[in-house]
Amino acid sequence: MLSKQSIPRIRVGKVGLAIASALIALSLGCQTAVVKTPVTSKFSGNDTNAQLGFWHELADRHVTSNDDAFHGLLLYIDGHDDSANYDQRVAALQSKGLLPASFSCPAKEAVTRGTLAVAIVKILNVKGGWVMHVFGPTQRYSVKEMIYMGIYPPSSPQQTFSGTEFVGVIGKIDDLQQPVSADTSAQ
Repeated sequence: MLSKQSIPRIRVGKVGLAIASALIALSLGCQTAVVKTPVTSKFSGNDTNAQLGFWHELADRHVTSNDDAFHGLLLYIDGHDDSANYDQRVAALQSKGLLPASFSCPAKEAVTRGTLAVAIVKILNVKGGWVMHVFGPTQRYSVKEMIYMGIYPPSSPQQTFSGTEFVGVIGKIDDLQQPVSADTSAQ
């Protein structure tokens, strides 16, 4: 039989176990997604076949790594990526002002929507609202601008991209950059 003194110990033990389990679950749930092998390990060249292979294979990926996203950005901006590795890609984007000098995320880590949104805002020269005028293109407000412009679906700066989503975003910013033809005679 249980005495009155042993009952609180059992409850405290269960409460302590529940709290410990919750803390462990929270700490495991907040880990950043990592890509085992970025697409750039297979397709990082500048020739047409390498670029087509890169975009095709990236579209089949569940997650886009920083390395793949930055290679894709450089292909979009310059039409080529002369970087031999991830560190050179980061340096190239930093020299263009698209990544902060303090950027230090690993190559295989999933790119966040906030990181990419800041770069896109700068590429497209988006002015944004009063908050961006005062504070500059922060990840939060850059993502809000991407959603407003129809480039991103509703999302948060910490969310990642699948390969298909990333390719779609590049396609949407390319569409925004293309001039609209005023020729209606071909109807």
